[in-house]
Amino acid sequence: MKNLIYLFLSILIVSCAAKPMDVNEAKRVVEELIVKIDQEDFAAVEQLYSTEFNASEPMETKKEKLLQLKRALGKLKNMEFISSENVAEFGQPAKVILEYKVFHSKITSIETFSVVENEGGYKIGSHLVKSEGN
Repeated sequence: MKNLIYLFLSILIVSCAAKPMDVNEAKRVVEELIVKIDQEDFAAVEQLYSTEFNASEPMETKKEKLLQLKRALGKLKNMEFISSENVAEFGQPAKVILEYKVFHSKITSIETFSVVENEGGYKIGSHLVKSEGN
């Protein structure tokens, strides 16, 4: 009887596990964001960020930061996918972490994105930029 209870609990836990996010869809959203930032299409950029990320500060502030970043890095030349990791922590929404090497006219950066499912689609939950080698 005890074994039956453990078996039932195991099946219940496994069936409740969140399915991993679609890495290809997450990559599409990230790559679109990189291009839209380079094109300075901030209306499209805002639509690609999650509700929580947009609420963290006004879009006008984000726009100024992104313009400063673009001036420092230079124009987008190319991007290269490095890695992905599906993350499912108990009590937290599932997310996929994507890392890209992004080639700009002045500097090559390593950019890390957290992609979450938000409002029926995949959205950027966070974005970290480091210069290559740092």
